Amino acid sequence: MGAGRIATAEDAVQHALLQALSLWPFKGVPARPEAWLAIVARNRALDLLRNESRGLALVEDLIPLSPPTVESEGRFDRELNDDELALLFAVCHPALSPELRVTFALKTVCGLTVPQIAAGMLGEPTAIAQRLVRARRQLEAAGVAIEAPPPEVLPERAETVRTALYLMFNEGYSASSGEALVQPEFCVEAVRLARALAQHPMTMSPASDALAALLSLTAARLPTRVGPDGVAQLLEDQPRDQWDRGLIALGLAHLQRSAEGAELTVWHLRAEIAALHATAPSAAETDWPSIAAIYDHLLDLDRSPVVELARAVAIGRAQGAAAGLAALPSIEGSPYSEAARGVFLSELGRVEEARQHFEKAQRLARTEPERRLMARRLMSQRE
Repeated sequence: MGAGRIATAEDAVQHALLQALSLWPFKGVPARPEAWLAIVARNRALDLLRNESRGLALVEDLIPLSPPTVESEGRFDRELNDDELALLFAVCHPALSPELRVTFALKTVCGLTVPQIAAGMLGEPTAIAQRLVRARRQLEAAGVAIEAPPPEVLPERAETVRTALYLMFNEGYSASSGEALVQPEFCVEAVRLARALAQHPMTMSPASDALAALLSLTAARLPTRVGPDGVAQLLEDQPRDQWDRGLIALGLAHLQRSAEGAELTVWHLRAEIAALHATAPSAAETDWPSIAAIYDHLLDLDRSPVVELARAVAIGRAQGAAAGLAALPSIEGSPYSEAARGVFLSELGRVEEARQHFEKAQRLARTEPERRLMARRLMSQRE
C-alpha cells in the first residue's frame, strides 16, 4: 500500500478489529482468526482506495448488472457474495422487532452513530441507545448466532435491509450534524449494496429494484448539493448539467425493472418522485402536480412528518404558496419545516414573518452549509 497510505491501513485494521468485536462474541472466534482479520481489513482498504480514486464518479463500478465476483473466504454465507450485505442479513434476525433490527443494523453494520440513527429514525439518542442494549440482550437470550441465514429465508428479511440502506444513504446525502452537508462514503456504499440486493437471486424483487432506482437517481445530485462557496444548494438552484447522467440512466433502468411486480411499495413511489426530478429539463419545468399526487399515495403508506413536509412543498410548487403554507405540518425542532414556512411566507409578501422563521431555521440547522443557506435567506429579506 505504501508509506503514503498509512492512514488507510490504520482505518482498515481498525475496521477489522471493530467487526471482530461486534461479531465474535455472538458467532465465536473463527478457526483462523488472523486470516479472517486480514481478509476483512484488505476488503476495507480496497473499498477506501476505490472510493478515493473515483470520488463521486460511481457509474464505472455500478453499471454492470451483476455484482463482481469477490473472495469468499471468511464470509458468513457463501450464498451471499458480499461481506457487508451478508452481515446486514445476519443482524436483521426475526428474534428482533423490525424497529430493533433496523437500529441494530445501522449501528453494527452501516457504521452510523447513535445520534445519526436518532436523526434518521426521528427519535431521541437515549431511546436509540436503549434499543441497542435491548437488541443485544434479546439476541443473547435467544442464543442467536450472528451469521447469514440460509438462502430460502433471505426474502423475509429483505425489507428490513432495504430500510437500513435507505436510512444509511440519507445520512450520507444530508448529514445530521457537522461541518459537511454530505458524506459520500455512506451514499456510495448504500447504492452499491442496494444494487447487490436487487441482483441476488433470493432478494431480487420489484421493491429491491425500486430502492436501487431511488438511491441511484438521488445520488446523481450529490455533486451539486453544496455550491463552490460552501452554501447548501436547494434542488431548484442546482446546476443540472453537473448531475451524474450515468447514475440517472442506471436509476431509470432499475425503475423500469421495478415495474414488473404487482405491488406498489413506498420504494416505487419515492423512486418515481426522484425520476421526475432527474428527468425535468429545469426546475421550472418540473411536473409538480404529479409529484404532489404521488406524495398523496405515499402518505397513505408512510404517514410520517417527513413525507407530510415534502408533500406540502410539492403542493406549494404545484398550487401556489398559500396552498403550500396551508398544507405544512407543524414539526417541532425541524429546520426544514421552518425554512419551508419562511419560503412560502416570503413568496406571499409576509417578509417579517418569513424572517422570523428563517432565523429559527438557522438556529436549528444541522450542518454549516445549511446555516449559511439560511443566513443568505435572511440577508435577502433585508434587501
